[in-house]
Amino acid sequence: MVLFMILFVLAIFSSCLEALVPALGYVNELIVVGFAAVALVKVFFLEKAEKKALDGWILLSLVLCSVFFLIAFLPNLFTGAHSTILMQAYTFFGMTKFLLLFYSGRILVKGMDLTATIPWMKRLAWLFTFTCYGIYALNLVFPIMQPFDTRFGMPTYDYGFGHPAPFSMVVIIFTVLLVFFSLLQKKSLPYLYLVLNLGLIFTAGRSTAIGIYLCFFLLLLIFPYIKRLPVYMYVLLGAFLAWFSWDRIMNQFGSENTEARGVLLRTSVQIAQDHAPFGAGLGMFGSHASRLHYSPLYYDYNLSRVWGLSSGNPAFITDSYWAMIIGETGLLGAICLIALFIVTLIAIVRSISGDFKLKLIVVFPYIYALLTSPVDTLLASGSIISIMLAVMYMMGLSREVTEEEIR
Repeated sequence: MVLFMILFVLAIFSSCLEALVPALGYVNELIVVGFAAVALVKVFFLEKAEKKALDGWILLSLVLCSVFFLIAFLPNLFTGAHSTILMQAYTFFGMTKFLLLFYSGRILVKGMDLTATIPWMKRLAWLFTFTCYGIYALNLVFPIMQPFDTRFGMPTYDYGFGHPAPFSMVVIIFTVLLVFFSLLQKKSLPYLYLVLNLGLIFTAGRSTAIGIYLCFFLLLLIFPYIKRLPVYMYVLLGAFLAWFSWDRIMNQFGSENTEARGVLLRTSVQIAQDHAPFGAGLGMFGSHASRLHYSPLYYDYNLSRVWGLSSGNPAFITDSYWAMIIGETGLLGAICLIALFIVTLIAIVRSISGDFKLKLIVVFPYIYALLTSPVDTLLASGSIISIMLAVMYMMGLSREVTEEEIR
């Protein structure tokens, strides 16, 4: 339990640690590998003791992941690989690491007593928020933070996380955790904390994160008056999010957009068509491997002239998760991965003990990651690891409390 919580907190602040010490950027990968290794050992001993360790959702995900593996590696077998087999394996690992973490963690969290960590996590959440406000207030007098960019007519900040996106994610994780604790312990919702963190989200300036947070806030306002969320409320909240983020969406997908992420997304569709049905292969487009060994596709599709995508300045090549998926694994790979996302979503919901409110709160960080994936870098970064750990943490707590109530 203690080790799990240490790794959870380490993952939450991994972007901040990486900004201070770049070598710590591999912490999230090490967490995933560690979880997978320990889960394999646990499965071996449980099966040896004739105890069921693998359920239907894990087996279904293994089948889908195996299909995705074949789709991803086939192109390089027939056309000749541009990158080494090691880099191809690392690219595939980057595409699926959060799924590997979730299913490994799902095995490990069973039977773990996490109830005693609730007061500690509450204090950490409040400390984080007050510290961020203290830094922001100090920055108004003594400029200690460099503005990241300008949004809504005001400078935005990353608070030492290297980018406003992972900072927004951490704010949302702590907010969701405090709401979850309130529902679990049948206490009033932490509206003051919600308002305070809304202010922090605005200082980060990520329009999609702001839109999703506002939807979350509006949803919580009506929580005390409903037992189940009507279908029309999902439609209304979805329409509000689309309206609020419309400029951002159009900016990313519009043909006039010349920024790296928009160009990568549009070009990936063209690559998938030209290399149908399996895509161009691992290490060829939008991945870290295609940046280390500069892929010829960037020359073929005239991306070598785009700022941030050139061989001399490839800083933004990994800026889009879906560009990597579509370009390297094609339409079939994208469909297979979407199926994996859906299966994982169902597995999360089915693993939560409690009413629909509790289930909605637990699954919210995962939904946030999926909704922001077309226009942000969350799924392509190590930040997704903290989201999956948060989901597992809440799943474990919901199961513990329900079992105690039954006893």
